[in-house]
Amino acid sequence: MKTPRPLTQNDLNIWHRVARTVHPLSQSLHRSEALKRPSYIHLPPAPKPVLHKSPTDLQIRSDKKVRKGKIAIETKIDLHDLTCDQAFPALVNKLTRAHHRGARCVLVVTGKGANLEGVLRKSLPGWLMEARLRPFVASFAPAHIRHGGTGAFYVFLKRNKG
Repeated sequence: MKTPRPLTQNDLNIWHRVARTVHPLSQSLHRSEALKRPSYIHLPPAPKPVLHKSPTDLQIRSDKKVRKGKIAIETKIDLHDLTCDQAFPALVNKLTRAHHRGARCVLVVTGKGANLEGVLRKSLPGWLMEARLRPFVASFAPAHIRHGGTGAFYVFLKRNKG
């Protein structure tokens, strides 16, 4: 193991300048209090996965089939220009009606938002996992550019058993 070299006068000058900028912790914040604080943020648990009753409910590569025109988009739901409080009930209502009509592929337009950070765009995946929509939704995928690109999603509905 090497022994450290002795500090030069220049090293000492730099050390003293740095040491002058350091201040002790305030009396109200003791080290033991700082150690008691959790170093993590509590996040709510993730929603439960969508459970499928049979393999026929699963949509395998359906988004590619829609993009190629092999599966038709049967309904379009435009959530553009709605607030979250307006958009979620509208989505539930329209997807429920589409499912009862027997639709299998729905285009949901959320809009992109500024810098692709749109509230509706980010909220849609969570909404599709909600208990009210879980019985109808098989899967979803981002839309092709001609159908709205990053501002829209294909939502694939399960077969209507009724």
